[in-house]
Parts: sequence; structure tokens; C-alpha cells
Amino acid sequence: MPSMLDIPWQTLATVLTTVGGYALAFVLIPRIVMDRREAGATLAWILVIAFLPYAGALLYFLIGRTRIWRRRRKRGRAHDAFLRVLGGLPRTAAACDAKAMLPELPGPAGEIARVGACLGGSPVLAGNRVEVLIDGEKTYDRMEEAIRSARHHVHMMSYIFREDPAGVRFRDALAERARAGVTVRLLVDGVGSHRLSRRFLRPLLEAGGRFAVFMPVLPLRPHWRPTLRNHRKILVCDGRVGFTGGLNIGDEYRGRKRKFAPWRDTHVRLEGSAALRLQEIFLEDWLFATDEDVPDPAHFPETPAAGEDLVQVIESGPDQDHGAIHAVVFTAISQARRSVFITTPYFVPDLAVLMALKTAVWRGVDVRILVPGKSDLPLVRLAGRSYYRELLEAGVKIYEHRPGILHAKTMVVDGAWTTIGSSNMDIRSFRLNFEANVLVFGEAVGKRMEEIFLDDIARAQPVELRSLRRKPARARFLEAVARVLSPAL
Repeated sequence: MPSMLDIPWQTLATVLTTVGGYALAFVLIPRIVMDRREAGATLAWILVIAFLPYAGALLYFLIGRTRIWRRRRKRGRAHDAFLRVLGGLPRTAAACDAKAMLPELPGPAGEIARVGACLGGSPVLAGNRVEVLIDGEKTYDRMEEAIRSARHHVHMMSYIFREDPAGVRFRDALAERARAGVTVRLLVDGVGSHRLSRRFLRPLLEAGGRFAVFMPVLPLRPHWRPTLRNHRKILVCDGRVGFTGGLNIGDEYRGRKRKFAPWRDTHVRLEGSAALRLQEIFLEDWLFATDEDVPDPAHFPETPAAGEDLVQVIESGPDQDHGAIHAVVFTAISQARRSVFITTPYFVPDLAVLMALKTAVWRGVDVRILVPGKSDLPLVRLAGRSYYRELLEAGVKIYEHRPGILHAKTMVVDGAWTTIGSSNMDIRSFRLNFEANVLVFGEAVGKRMEEIFLDDIARAQPVELRSLRRKPARARFLEAVARVLSPAL
């Protein structure tokens, strides 16, 4: 009988590689099953791991892990501080209990609010003033005004923060407040802002400002996930004024880059108790990125009523068992009685939202979707176009924005319920990204958002069903391939 030394090294390497592959599959397949994905996705990963164990394991490590667990003990302190302040604030929902709803939100609005409260962890807060901002330059002016007026703290989170004139503008505004003794914290995403350097941020850091990166693009970190990104855009000043929406920090967002101009986006300014909910979300993200818990009560000041708007701020991300924003969007479309107007730069719906849109039309609801005519992410645009034909055949109206780039992420239902935020109408935003959306209940903001939408589609190009039917086979094939890849886009 030959000894191990007599076996050719090629044969030995083959045996060891095969055994190692089976061992790897034996470890990973139970984990994939326990992820509780859709059956098709689970089966696909099992087949990849079974037939290509090493390549499959690498792919799973890079893009397959779609859940992340955040430390709950410390991150709860921000939520506790937020809830303590709510003790003195008017509100319409405190938890999942439907009895907590007050009469201000009857019918569909109440159903949406309950889902948001159950899954998003936020009541509907009264006494807010909501300002809708659709001009990039004017939005930056309002944000800079809030920063320069801050006296205690400025907390800013941006998915993209460019080293360009827009970035210099905000860096210098933050540095000026830091030199004045104001606590300044700047948080950026590790992928979206991967080119942002400490050299560029030196004026802010030397002034005493704090800076952190959410999930840096470095392997072998405990929570490293290259596909799970923080897509939120948040600015909170003194816990009294907050901003969120679609605008990152860069010259393209104010229409200063010819390639993308004009840039169409939507942001929102909040004054009142809803700003405290943005504060809570920021502090949770700061804790995750830095391990620094910030329990200072001054971050959650008593907030008098600033207006009459009812607002619910919903966060979602891969650290949740249920996607709160996805559930709210599905509920809103399903509860619509008159109209659903959606504006989204990246339209890749999952089966639930796709069916909700079609059944809304079949119930007699006016469903219209505004998407980009050109996109900064062509592959995502191809995936989105693969859905056009079945939606048009169902009766949904689709428009392509022209000219320039459309980046606004909004939906208005029945002219009485609105969402504005960072979440796109795509699978990535619903499942992989950390997102934050503002829900506004009431006709004051709802009618304004309807006017903006109707003005936008008046200049847009309707998508015609007959032109889709004449589309070349090659174009349909590329769209189908992009659709298959859509969960990872």
C-alpha cells in the first residue's frame, strides 16, 4: 500500500481541495438556509456553494451577507432619551397598539402610521414645521444657515461628501462652528465617500471637529460588509432643526457639473420634535461607527411646537428583521384610494411592490411613476426598464425626466400622505442600505408635493407601450440580465 509520500502531489492537492470544498459547503449551506431569504435566492446560493465552493464562498463573503447585528444595549440609550422627551410632546402613536392612535389619523393614514410605528420605532409627532426644498443651491443655503446658527452641536451624516467647492463650503462652515466651541460630528459612508481624505478635512479636525467613517472599505473588520451601505443624509443642529432627503454634498447636487445638470432633487427641512428623531438615528449610527455613546440630554431638548405638521421619521436597514420603509411603502400603495405619484431615480421594485402598484391601478387608483431619462447608474436604469412593459400593460403611467438627472425620492398618496427621504424604490434601498425617510400626514404638504410632481411630469416624456413592444431583442436581453443582477445593484 503506497504511503502519503508515494502519492503524486497533484493527486494529493486535488483530494485536499475537494475535501476542503465539501467542508466549506458543509459549513456555509446551513448558514445560508438560516438567513431566511426568499426560496429562489436561498437555492441559488446553495447551488453556487455546492458546485463552486471556493468562488461561491468568496462571493458570499463579499455580497451574500445581507444582515448585520448592531449592539443594542448602548444604542438603546439614544432611543430612551428620545422617548423621555416625548413625555412632554403631543403625539398620535407611541407603539403598535392601535388604541394609541388619536382621531387625527383616520382611515388609510392611520393604517400607514401603525405600520411605521410598529416597524420603524417612531410615533407620529405633532407640532412640526415641514419645508419642502427642491432647489439644490437654495437647500444648501438653508443647511448652511442652520449650521452657522448652531450654539450647542451640529451632527451631519452624508453618503457622499466631495472634495470640491461644495465640500469646501460645508467643511469650512463646520470648522467655523467647531472653533466657536460648538460640538461638531461629521459621519460619512465608507464607499460613498471613499475619496474623502483627512488632509481635506484638516481644517475641521484642527478646529476640534469629530469625524468618522461608517463601515470603512477594509476587510477583516468585525462588521465589515462591502454591500451594506449607509445611504442616509442627515443634518441636525441643536436638536431643533433637521434636514434629510436626497441631497449629498457635492457640486453636482447644486447643478454645477455640466455632465449631470440640471440636477433635480428633493430635501426637507424639519423644525420641531421630528428633528429629535433624526438626532436619535444619527447617534445610533455614530455609536456603530465609533463605539462612542453620546447620552448628553442636551441633544434632546424640550421642543415647543413649531407648526401644525404631523411627521413620522422612519429608519430601515439590514439590522432590522423587517424593512420598515418597504413595509410602509407597500401599505401606502395598497391603501391608496385616489392617486399614487412616485418619483424615484432608481426603480427596481420587488414582487410585493410590483403587485401593489398593479392592483392599485386595477382598483381604479391613478398610479404614475417619474423616473430618469438618463441616469448616473446605467445598469440600474436597464434593470428598471425591464419592468416597464408589465406595468404599462396593467395601466400604470410612466414618465422619463428630461433634461438632466433626476435624484428625488418621494411619493405622495391621495394628496394627503407624503414620504421624502433617502430611500429609492429599489431592492437595494429596501434590504441592503441604511435609509431614513420622513412621512408627512396632511394635505398642506401633500398638495404641495402633488403640484411639484405634476409640474415635473409636464416636462417629462411619457413612456409608450407601443415603443416597448418594438424594442430590439438585444435591448430586452440586456434589461433581463440587469434585472437578474438587480438585488446586488
